[in-house]
Amino acid sequence: TATVSASGKIYPDIELKMSSDVSGEIVEINVQEGDSVRKGQQLAKIYADIYSNQVNQAAAQVNQQEAMVANVNATLPGLKASMDAAQAQFDRQKQLLVQKVISQSEFETAETTLRTAQATYNAAQQNVHSNMAAVASARENLAIQSENVSRTTITSPISGVISLLSVKKGERVVGNSMMAGTEMMRVADMSKIEAIVDVGENDIPKVLL
Repeated sequence: TATVSASGKIYPDIELKMSSDVSGEIVEINVQEGDSVRKGQQLAKIYADIYSNQVNQAAAQVNQQEAMVANVNATLPGLKASMDAAQAQFDRQKQLLVQKVISQSEFETAETTLRTAQATYNAAQQNVHSNMAAVASARENLAIQSENVSRTTITSPISGVISLLSVKKGERVVGNSMMAGTEMMRVADMSKIEAIVDVGENDIPKVLL
């Protein structure tokens, strides 16, 4: 049996670069180069106070919009009662006008009061719908900001080994959702590897593929 000796390097078939999606200071690094990790394991954490502030602002906006909806809803029963009273008064004045008991101007006053009460009630209802839409928008913004905060935690997408750790605790990284940020580390799946070796020209005929 003929053998061929050659030197080279072993490479994982899958090696993923872990980059930051946000900018900030690295406050935690939970692994070292060569450590085995599992899928979903927390690898590092970035302190990005701007995202925390944005979450707090978004949550406050949700609370404010919900309070406005509650306040307007609280006025609806009273406005409805005023509209019903104006309607009843209008109906009475209309009957009295037919009987020629009141003047046209008195009837028109009752009509104006009714139209005003109806307009006020309808406007309040529209205000409720508008504020509910604002609540939905504020909640959506809160979800987006919460997602941004979640990006400050770096987790492993696969189970494997930390093949490269290029940052240290306390360093600042740069990143955003539009482009790859600072490369922090690499995770390699060592269950399938390949070897790249240099074989001498004279030994090539002896290599069996």
